[in-house]
Amino acid sequence: MSSGQILHGTQDGVEILCYKGDVRHTLCVALDAYINKLLSAEGLKGFVVDLTGAESIDSTNLGILARLARSMQRVNLPKVTLISNQPDINELLEAVGFDRVFHLVQERETELTKLSEIPLNTSGELKSTQLLLEAHRALMDLNEHNRDQFRDVVKAFEKELAK
Repeated sequence: MSSGQILHGTQDGVEILCYKGDVRHTLCVALDAYINKLLSAEGLKGFVVDLTGAESIDSTNLGILARLARSMQRVNLPKVTLISNQPDINELLEAVGFDRVFHLVQERETELTKLSEIPLNTSGELKSTQLLLEAHRALMDLNEHNRDQFRDVVKAFEKELAK
């Protein structure tokens, strides 16, 4: 598996995230900061997340996407569109209930241009652990199956933060 990266760009007011390679929690602090900046900016019309270049995506990144979906709902913007043509990733997306809170498609309608990498953000371990906890809580909030699936993970992060 190749090292992961997340590219970003804007097209007609729609923000685009493009996942490449093995996308792991090490990218989450930078991704979360970038998404929060975009959500507080004027003129946001929507979000598209292209997973066609992802080889794998971990639960923390799924949790950040779940938080993004909820944030878009709160401000009455369209559902985030997730693009994935990979059976394994599609199965994972449906298993965690993303088919209920995202618009899932298998193909891009337009070619993505002018994308650049989200710069890595190396903040402290406490910030990273807090983000891991919040991301997994967001997954748990999607449905009962996820509550059962991620309960022990959340408890472990809570215990770590309580130290």
